[in-house]
Amino acid sequence: MPTYSLGVLTIVGHDESKITDALGIPEHRFEDLVDIARQGWEHGTTVSESIEFIAQRVTGSELILAMVLLGRFWEESERGSD
Repeated sequence: MPTYSLGVLTIVGHDESKITDALGIPEHRFEDLVDIARQGWEHGTTVSESIEFIAQRVTGSELILAMVLLGRFWEESERGSD
């Protein structure tokens, strides 16, 4: 069962299912959205560029979840630089 440590949020398999069910996202898309959020974070030199990268790839509920995940990567990087 995959575990995603996203800063203040750790999502394990059953949590992943609850999140995707609540948002109406197929469960198999969760890992893809984590990857897209990570790629967005690594892509841009500004948060705006990261958001644009993600918005060009997903829409709707998937976009919302990807933005939340992007925020977790951002928080994690801020904590790491302290």
